[in-house]
Amino acid sequence: MPVVTLQCPQCRHEFRSLMLEGTRPPEIWVCSKCGSDGVAPKPDEPPQDHPWEKRHAYGCLCCSR
Repeated sequence: MPVVTLQCPQCRHEFRSLMLEGTRPPEIWVCSKCGSDGVAPKPDEPPQDHPWEKRHAYGCLCCSR
Protein backbone atom coordinates (compact mmCIF):
# COMPACT_ATOMS: atom_id res chain seq x y z
CA MET A 1 0.00 0.00 0.00
CA PRO A 2 1.76 3.17 -1.11
CA VAL A 3 1.69 6.22 1.13
CA VAL A 4 1.38 9.46 -0.84
CA THR A 5 2.34 12.91 0.48
CA LEU A 6 -0.22 15.53 -0.52
CA GLN A 7 -0.17 19.31 -0.39
CA CYS A 8 -3.04 21.78 -0.54
CA PRO A 9 -2.31 24.75 -2.81
CA GLN A 10 -4.79 26.90 -0.92
CA CYS A 11 -3.66 26.55 2.73
CA ARG A 12 -0.28 24.77 2.12
CA HIS A 13 -1.28 21.96 4.51
CA GLU A 14 0.71 18.75 3.94
CA PHE A 15 -0.68 15.34 4.84
CA ARG A 16 -0.36 11.70 3.83
CA SER A 17 -2.84 9.27 2.37
CA LEU A 18 -2.85 5.54 1.70
CA MET A 19 -3.63 4.24 -1.77
CA LEU A 20 -4.71 0.65 -2.21
CA GLU A 21 -2.37 -1.36 -4.40
CA GLY A 22 -3.71 -1.87 -7.91
CA THR A 23 -6.30 0.92 -7.75
CA ARG A 24 -6.47 4.22 -9.57
CA PRO A 25 -5.72 7.38 -7.60
CA PRO A 26 -8.75 9.53 -6.77
CA GLU A 27 -9.82 12.04 -9.41
CA ILE A 28 -10.27 14.66 -6.67
CA TRP A 29 -8.21 14.91 -3.49
CA VAL A 30 -9.72 16.99 -0.66
CA CYS A 31 -7.68 18.87 1.95
CA SER A 32 -8.22 17.51 5.45
CA LYS A 33 -7.72 20.98 6.92
CA CYS A 34 -9.54 23.55 4.75
CA GLY A 35 -11.72 21.32 2.53
CA SER A 36 -10.25 22.58 -0.76
CA ASP A 37 -10.56 20.14 -3.65
CA GLY A 38 -7.38 21.27 -5.44
CA VAL A 39 -5.03 18.98 -3.51
CA ALA A 40 -2.39 17.05 -5.46
CA PRO A 41 0.45 14.66 -4.63
CA LYS A 42 3.78 16.44 -4.15
CA PRO A 43 5.77 15.84 -7.35
CA ASP A 44 9.14 15.84 -5.57
CA GLU A 45 8.09 13.09 -3.11
CA PRO A 46 7.40 9.72 -4.73
CA PRO A 47 4.97 7.32 -3.02
CA GLN A 48 6.57 5.32 -0.20
CA ASP A 49 5.82 1.81 1.01
CA HIS A 50 3.72 1.57 4.16
CA PRO A 51 6.08 0.88 7.11
CA TRP A 52 4.28 -2.34 8.05
CA GLU A 53 4.92 -3.77 4.57
CA LYS A 54 8.69 -3.68 5.03
CA ARG A 55 10.45 -6.47 6.84
CA HIS A 56 11.93 -5.30 10.14
CA ALA A 57 11.34 -1.63 9.56
CA TYR A 58 9.91 1.17 11.65
CA GLY A 59 6.45 0.08 12.67
CA CYS A 60 7.26 -3.62 12.42
CA LEU A 61 5.18 -5.48 15.01
CA CYS A 62 7.96 -7.90 15.92
CA CYS A 63 10.67 -5.21 16.24
CA SER A 64 8.72 -2.59 18.15
CA ARG A 65 8.40 -4.70 21.31
